This record gives sequence, structure tokens and C-alpha cells, in this order.
Amino acid sequence: MPRTGGSRPFCWPWSAGLLTREESGHLWPSADPAPEPFSPLPEDEALIDALVEDSRMTYGELAHRTGRTPRAVRRRLDALVETHGVRLATEVDLALLGVHAETLLWITADPGALEETGQILSRHPQVRFTAATTGSSSLLVAVAATDLSALYVFLTGTVGALPHISGIEVAPILSGVKRTGLVRPASISV
Repeated sequence: MPRTGGSRPFCWPWSAGLLTREESGHLWPSADPAPEPFSPLPEDEALIDALVEDSRMTYGELAHRTGRTPRAVRRRLDALVETHGVRLATEVDLALLGVHAETLLWITADPGALEETGQILSRHPQVRFTAATTGSSSLLVAVAATDLSALYVFLTGTVGALPHISGIEVAPILSGVKRTGLVRPASISV
């Protein structure tokens, strides 16, 4: 379960060991000082809406959509990325990397061991995401395995070996439609 101090954003640097440490270092933020907190401007809504529609738009296309100049759009977009008002993400078809079995695990862990259990699972190379939840389960874990046999080994060997788990629901992901999406700050109306 990723933790950050202060206003630092969460970062989920998952690569399943496919990237070297140096390659990973180019992709994910280092321990640099936290940026200034994100403060959206009223005119950011049009820019963010345009990016949600098609994040591959050029500065010229974004300028046309927002009524700004390409230079003004570039400066503001740079500021939004630096303050984490806009998060850049790349989605890769995991099948191209040899991952053919994805699943969500809804795990019930003892309350006193929730943090420890989440930390252990989040460090496993097959785990893409771990979060504490509320409701009938206490952890949500997204797992990516090469195949069903590797998933079985993960469930029986890794999860099964953890002493403070009292229940698990396994929900295979059969197909994905959209992986990343818009997360709007509360100060920008939808």
C-alpha cells in the first residue's frame, strides 16, 4: 500500500521485474521535494476536458479547444503535470508482456495485521495495486500473472502463507475496457 508524506501524490511503480532499476528510475518520481499543492484555475476545466477526450492532442489542438495560445497551453500543462494536477500514465497491453491472467482479490485480514498484510502483498512482483477497503473485505489486491498456473501458485503459496487472512474472494478480469481515467479534484465541477 503506497504511502506518501504531506501532499506528495501516490505512485504505483509496478513493472513485475520487466524493467531494470535504471529504466524504472526514468519513469517514476524520485525522492525529490514535494511540489506545491495543486490549485486548479477556472480555465483549467476546458484543458482537462480536452485531455480526457483525447490526451494525444497537440498544443495547437488544445489551444483551439481552450481559446488559448499553444504557448500558454504548454506552460499551463507543464504546471499541471509538475503539481500533479494532471497525471501522465501509459497503459500497455499486458499480454504483450506475457501476462495472461489478471484478477482482483478481495481479502479479509485481521484488523491488527491489515497494514502488515497489505505491505507484504504490495511488494510482490505480481501485485499491481493494493488498497485498504471497507465493507466485507479489508484489502483489494490487483494481481497480474503469466498464466492460471502462476496465479494458482501466487494464491496458494503467497497469499495462503499469510497468517492473518481469514477470507478471500477471487474475481478474474476477463477483459478490460478502460484502465486509467479522470480523477477530478473536488474544486473543479463535473
